[in-house]
Amino acid sequence: DKADMDVEAFEDGFLAKIITGEGESAPVGDVVALIAVEESDIAAIAAGGAGDTAASAPAAEEAPAAPAAAAAAAPDCEFSQVDMPALSSTMKEGKVVSWLKAEGDAISSGEAIMVVESDKADMDVEAFEDGFLAKIITGEGESAPVGDVVALIAVEESDIAAIAAGGAGDTAASAPAAEEAPAAPAAAAAAAPDCEFSQVDMPALSSTMKEGKVVSWLKAEGDAISSGEAIMVVESDKADMDV
Repeated sequence: DKADMDVEAFEDGFLAKIITGEGESAPVGDVVALIAVEESDIAAIAAGGAGDTAASAPAAEEAPAAPAAAAAAAPDCEFSQVDMPALSSTMKEGKVVSWLKAEGDAISSGEAIMVVESDKADMDVEAFEDGFLAKIITGEGESAPVGDVVALIAVEESDIAAIAAGGAGDTAASAPAAEEAPAAPAAAAAAAPDCEFSQVDMPALSSTMKEGKVVSWLKAEGDAISSGEAIMVVESDKADMDV
């Protein structure tokens, strides 16, 4: 149930440094490459590595939230979760503009269930499986970091009440943030280059995707890139995706 998808650049620039090489994997939201605005800054950015400490900070800050989520008992029935997707490579959090389904409603795979405001535009987010919207965790007008659980989906209608009572008690979903925290000092140890640059993060190509594998880079370090141009191919956890 894997599929390879092209990932596009969201701005013009130059591919200064590839951090996650071909065949390597990275968690959703992790920096996989750095983009220089000016060609003359490529060397400085490449030397600085992934030293954008601000990009690493959110993982460390999220770690304390794990025990709180774990405090809610996970319901003893089959369910899945809807995570806040990364709708662009620069998106760190999303705002729920509206829910298109109410708690208790049946949902179908491929059906739009909410509208999310990204740092680019408002976009419909689709369900990736059939089920019932058991609990909305992030309400309309509220924001959540990319990868955070925003709703729970029941497989069976009879399990809605139990899942709603359990809240966001899927401790496994909270674990990755805690595990990522120690990585922050390592990234911070590399000095951030003193020039303008942006980063390419591993995008969430589905609501269930936790990490992605770089199949290939379509650009080499030093190459010019244009907004909207495919720069890498990522293996997602879904076979059918609208691009």
